[in-house]
Amino acid sequence: MRGISLTFTLLAIAAAPAWAGPATATASVNFRAGPGTGFDSLGKIAAGGQVDVKECDDAGTWCAVSFEGKDGFVSGKYLADADPTGLGWPRAYKTDKGATITLYQPQVNAWKDFTDLDALIAAEYKRSDDAKPIFGVIGVTGKTVTDSGSDEVVVSDIKVDEINFSVLDRQELADLALEVGKVMPVGTLTLSEDKLTASLADYERLGNVEGLKADPPPIYVSKEPALLVQTDGKAVFAPVKGAEGLSFAVNTNWDLFKLDADGSYYLRNEKAWLQSKDLSGGWQSATSLPDLFGKLPDDDNWKDAKGAIPPAAGEGAAPKVIYSDKPSELFVFDGEPKLEAVPGTGLKIATNTESDVFYLAQDSNWYVLVSGRWFSAASLDGPWTFATPNLPQDFQNIPEDAAYYTVRSSVPGASENAEARLKASIPEKARVSLDGSVKVEVAYSGDPKFEKIDGTALTYAVNTNETVIQVADKYFVLNDGIWFVGDTPTGPFTVAKAVPDEIYTIPPSSPVYNATYVRIYDTEPDAVWVGYTMGYLGAYLAWDTFVYGTGWYYDDYWDYGWAGGGYWPYYPRPVSYGVGAFYNPAVGTFGRYGYAYGPYRGIAAGAAYNPRTGTYIRGAAGYGPAGERGFVAAYNPRTGNAAIARGGHNVYGSWGTAAVKRGSDFARISGGSTAGGAGAHWRTSDGNHGFVAGGKGGDVYAGRDGNVYRRDDGQWQKHTPDGWQPIQKPSIQDAKKAGQQFATQHPDAAQNLNKRIDDRRPASGGNAIGNRAPDHLAIDRAGRQIGNQRSFEHQSFNQRPLNLPSGGNFGGGGFDRPGALVAAVSTAEVGSQAAGASMAEVAAFMVVVAAASAAVDGRKRTGNGSWHKRQGLC
Repeated sequence: MRGISLTFTLLAIAAAPAWAGPATATASVNFRAGPGTGFDSLGKIAAGGQVDVKECDDAGTWCAVSFEGKDGFVSGKYLADADPTGLGWPRAYKTDKGATITLYQPQVNAWKDFTDLDALIAAEYKRSDDAKPIFGVIGVTGKTVTDSGSDEVVVSDIKVDEINFSVLDRQELADLALEVGKVMPVGTLTLSEDKLTASLADYERLGNVEGLKADPPPIYVSKEPALLVQTDGKAVFAPVKGAEGLSFAVNTNWDLFKLDADGSYYLRNEKAWLQSKDLSGGWQSATSLPDLFGKLPDDDNWKDAKGAIPPAAGEGAAPKVIYSDKPSELFVFDGEPKLEAVPGTGLKIATNTESDVFYLAQDSNWYVLVSGRWFSAASLDGPWTFATPNLPQDFQNIPEDAAYYTVRSSVPGASENAEARLKASIPEKARVSLDGSVKVEVAYSGDPKFEKIDGTALTYAVNTNETVIQVADKYFVLNDGIWFVGDTPTGPFTVAKAVPDEIYTIPPSSPVYNATYVRIYDTEPDAVWVGYTMGYLGAYLAWDTFVYGTGWYYDDYWDYGWAGGGYWPYYPRPVSYGVGAFYNPAVGTFGRYGYAYGPYRGIAAGAAYNPRTGTYIRGAAGYGPAGERGFVAAYNPRTGNAAIARGGHNVYGSWGTAAVKRGSDFARISGGSTAGGAGAHWRTSDGNHGFVAGGKGGDVYAGRDGNVYRRDDGQWQKHTPDGWQPIQKPSIQDAKKAGQQFATQHPDAAQNLNKRIDDRRPASGGNAIGNRAPDHLAIDRAGRQIGNQRSFEHQSFNQRPLNLPSGGNFGGGGFDRPGALVAAVSTAEVGSQAAGASMAEVAAFMVVVAAASAAVDGRKRTGNGSWHKRQGLC
């Protein structure tokens, strides 16, 4: 058995869980001694068996559970949430006449424009407790609004448009229809976005954006601790007010100062400082600072710098400083690259770096992942070539339970990639009042200056921090996801009721391209519905994957002609590289990580000029609250300082006014849920939530042909008047490869699978049944399993304590990244000692591992499906 790091595994069993909740097994599944198929089986958990979930790994692949008084592990894809206040499946209801209706997990047929949901539900009906069960299909539709930050899709206007129970006569069916109507939810229903996207991802093949670029950025490699100091163009210094003779670099995220008297530079590295006469090299530890640093202003711009005075005593050698005047990437290795085989592939992964670095012996190339784009080279020194369109097949075979599984989100054809692309296309909406209370003001440095947008008749303002686009004689302003319109470039502006089509022709070569991803979806007499997709925050669908940034290099704008005195106004532009961007499938957003990129995680969060005050607003305004999980920071300065999507929030939540209400909140309130917006997961007209039906497996499905099917102990079955009858598996079941998107591999077949069959002819009696399960069931079952897994992944991620930045040590700090591991003991050692170990032996070994874990500083990655340790739990 390959080695497994047990640091989290052991603690998850022994310590009090960060979160715990009931779940049911959707099929008969092994209960194992450890998180992997190589561990001993402790027995079987039958379909419908209930367990208590303690914790799951980063991918939701393996969960630590308790079952019948024993602790062990179960594959996350075979577990379904059984929280009675949530949306556990299957869900049972007692009717007024004593009958029981059991509803199985819905299967989504279509989600048109991510607004109109069409689904089928397999249902079981028993007139009394001892009656023979009758199975059928219920069809439902509804209107949806999504809040990706909280993994919620709120469904309203729910209607039953089909009830198909073939063995019932007309009167019995009419009676059942009344009972079904009573158990359908009223008001709104909250579903998991993870489960919806997983169920549809195999069917949908989305288009790509044209015009993006994939030129490799400068890529630096260091085999010792290093920092990447970037400036947006040539370094420009401005005087620090109140500290004459001391200047600071405007166009970088670092605290970088220049002493005017002798031209020496000072760079803050957490609580320590470095100094040099040359930005490009010669950096040494600074044991003291010039007296001028004591005159730094007492405001938020300089709070961190003042907190590092006097310099802290450095530990060990000063880190290497790499300087670049354009967006770049840095790969830091702890010594020579250490490679470890990726199981089931010809790939090897570098385990002593935080970056995603692979080596393929077959073509003798290195492969690196940067801002969602793959680049390859024969040497780590380059030259690098864009590799995404021709990525070797081995990348699709990277195990789903590997510690570095997150890279699968950027592998064309992988299921995680399909889910990421789908999520990026789902709009976040808000209802904006037209009562005049929602306003925007635009400030310029001097008179407004506009430049032409190539390929259009439009112009945009360059000397302001807002997005202002001139269309004919009107000026449209985009601020935090809301469009405004005015007759002059300075306003006044009112909420727009429509946006000209010309705006949506702006090409990626323009720095305001992201504006094309914000639309007005609907209008009401007193409000408009606006919404944005991920392109507004800089994430795009291209090359059959999901990338960050357009790849275009936009020149920064300096208003040198401004006559206002003081600082030269500087307006940064969007960047694609230099921010350590990676996709985080646990929350479906891009995040930034890696202390090496600087205290605010990249050059896009450097200083921005505020024309209202004539001063600069520095990093903290651009990167959002430290430690927010799942964030997408405002890499594009023109999305506004508040444009940070994070767990439980989106851009519209930043307005802080009742006049701008996120769509999911409005849907809940208007649908009759609580005024606080906490919608019920499932609530009938009499307030009945139903109960999770214990003892029932979840592997029951509604066929598009109107029949009900299930998978029982590996055998597909169809329900008939004579009970469950065995049938052959779907013809495409073997074609649906685990971890691969079916629509990519078989586009024609996928297009025809997920459709309701209008002319259904369910079996009417005897053994007159088709002998093969419908093909769509292979896809539906895989989607349901992945959806369950993603749901546990999301819950586990949100409940874990954060691993906040701790300093400039190698591998330290940064965004809480799935896949980055604290390795206390070599995985080979732990694996050899733990393979086949009893639970008692594992518990005894925990003390050794936990003690060694506490001694480790920073995060190291293993390449073998290990678990991520976060503050003693995971």
